[in-house]
Amino acid sequence: MNQEVASSYNEELLEAPEDLEHATSSRKVALSALLGALSIVLAGTASFIPRIPGWGIAIFDPVSIVWVIAFLIGGIEVALITTFAGFFGLFLFDPTGIGPVFKLLATLPMIVVPWLSLRFSRNKVGSIALSNPRHYAGSMFIGFLVRLAIMLPLNLVIVPLLYGISDVTFIITYVVILNVIQSFWDALVPYLIVFKTRVWSGLSEHFRLW
Repeated sequence: MNQEVASSYNEELLEAPEDLEHATSSRKVALSALLGALSIVLAGTASFIPRIPGWGIAIFDPVSIVWVIAFLIGGIEVALITTFAGFFGLFLFDPTGIGPVFKLLATLPMIVVPWLSLRFSRNKVGSIALSNPRHYAGSMFIGFLVRLAIMLPLNLVIVPLLYGISDVTFIITYVVILNVIQSFWDALVPYLIVFKTRVWSGLSEHFRLW
């Protein structure tokens, strides 16, 4: 099925590249607006999400799931627009004041690393390659490692300064646990929604976003 979609996609590029590019750009703008709005709406749940007492970090945050979905459907441009829309939207509701920055830095590796994995591979059919479970899981795992490499030192510096928590073991333990949990949902839920439902098949046949 993926080979047929990729073949049809390449044929359309050869037949009418300019028309297809214009149509794709228009659809990306529309999708960015839609998912950006959804991201901002979901940001409103920030004030209701359970948080670690004294720290304020959210135990689970669904906003980033929309950001990864935006990437899988629309590519890096749609993902970045949706992500930054949600990022600024979070400031309206997040009680910590710095939570959106942490969320942005934690989620970007889960988008940028899979995108780079395609850029440096021979595969030119975009999201179709990520529908391969092995490719997707591998790129997401590397994204998770990059995420930890960013979030661990960041929390070790910021948390003692802002929240007065100086227990290094406590900080590392919670940062690892929370990022494992959130990374799992950030990777799994978008994959199931986009590639295991009619979302992907419908978009691949009618929208050709990337």
